Amino acid sequence: MHKNVVVGYVPNEYLKIKLMILYAKSGDLKTMHLLFDMLMEKSLISWNALIAGYVQKGLEEMGLSFYYEMRQNGLTPDSIYLCITTLEHGKRAHCVMIKCFQKDNVVVSSALMDMYFKCSSLSDGHLVFDKSSNRNVVTWTSLISGYGHHGRVAEVIESFHRMKDEGFQPNYVTFLAVLSACSHGGLVDEGWAYFSSMSRDYGIQPRGKHYAAMVDLLGRAGRLKEAYEFVVNAPCKEHSVIWGALLGTCKIHGDMDLIELAARKYFELDPENAGKYVVLSNAYAAFGLWDSVAEVRGVMRDTEINKEPAYSSIEVQGKAHFFLLGDKSHRESEEIYKTIIEMIWILNDAGYVPDFIVTHDGVKLPCCALPNLSSFKQNFGQDAYDQLDVIGIDEAQFFGDLYDFCREVADHDGKTVIVAGLDGDYLRRSFGSVLDIIPLADSVTKLSAQCEICGKRALFTLRKTEETQTELIGGTDVYMPVCRHHYVSGQVAVEAARMVLQSQKVITRR
Repeated sequence: MHKNVVVGYVPNEYLKIKLMILYAKSGDLKTMHLLFDMLMEKSLISWNALIAGYVQKGLEEMGLSFYYEMRQNGLTPDSIYLCITTLEHGKRAHCVMIKCFQKDNVVVSSALMDMYFKCSSLSDGHLVFDKSSNRNVVTWTSLISGYGHHGRVAEVIESFHRMKDEGFQPNYVTFLAVLSACSHGGLVDEGWAYFSSMSRDYGIQPRGKHYAAMVDLLGRAGRLKEAYEFVVNAPCKEHSVIWGALLGTCKIHGDMDLIELAARKYFELDPENAGKYVVLSNAYAAFGLWDSVAEVRGVMRDTEINKEPAYSSIEVQGKAHFFLLGDKSHRESEEIYKTIIEMIWILNDAGYVPDFIVTHDGVKLPCCALPNLSSFKQNFGQDAYDQLDVIGIDEAQFFGDLYDFCREVADHDGKTVIVAGLDGDYLRRSFGSVLDIIPLADSVTKLSAQCEICGKRALFTLRKTEETQTELIGGTDVYMPVCRHHYVSGQVAVEAARMVLQSQKVITRR
């Protein structure tokens, strides 16, 4: 077909544009661009096809550059959606859209809202919504999805009901955004109610992604058995997406039997999804099943299943920089990787490990990182919380609400709380609220290490630096466990060194 068009006697511009779209969808951007260059007259449709091709391939910057080139050629953009990576570029495109459209355009407004929300500018996204006079279900869904993208569960629910109050009926995309928000907010009962209302009240038959959202909702709440039964009884149980959702939630809660069952069914339906192989491999690793890890990796190698490289982007001074996994093409890649490694060390020092906390003997336990203990129930979900018997708190010295949390959980909820943290800083002063909870405790164990100097029992921490701030982030390497004798002698030496350094600074100033 293409050969006949190229060598045909009559040039057909329309067919060339159709071929551009065809090659864009297949990912052949080189041929797509060649056809664009061959066009006798480059119309708005051909420019849109070119831009869409690069955007769909993930080359948003290229797409935006051609968008600007189109504007320089005097063409006015129509209601196209550009997946713009930087907020600055997005605002430029927004200005162009305002100038070009005298009337309110729903498609453009929705695209701009989506762009602002994805660029983390919620205020600008909501401003576009507020100024949109011609709202419909698409506009409302863009607002709801935007809030859901940022975990603003209350705003999602409020916007959903406001939309209905204004007479707009939700569609399947709207419900998907609402169910996802319920999942992240731990709103199990509300999620069930919305899911049931889809077919009952609106005549919308739930699709695979809706069922997957419900599986995720139940799984996050710790109701794995219910999630599994929901999958088995689902009319779309042959959809890989719901088994993938079950696999992900089982990994969070460490149910190895259900992980293997979900993985086996998932791979029957979608045997080439490399991401789920990695999930299964990581789950085996978390349980120390290294033979199983090797087996999964072997299957991936033998069947030539490769996970597509992930990429990240960051905006610096109005320009988006993209980084593939292991990419070293950037001219400052050496410095970038050096900085990343330093950041990883700092995160480790701060006690941050996604999903798991690792003990000194290598045992991994599921965990969640929290800014404060008062948000624990909300993040974990009430149903999952009710099923807990024991709650462990690590790095307890950093939680200001430690006393109130422990008293409520132990005295009122009847749960066992195991607290681990520093009772004192490197100067042997009280650190945080750890000492305050001793009157609440059933028992107290003072843990110790081995003195790095003599090997005796180490009860204290010696800081090998002249820094004086109590919390030294990223400073693991400047501390050492020591016994009482070497703590006292070591502190004398450190203090003497600090005094010498201070005197040198005074001499230098003079």
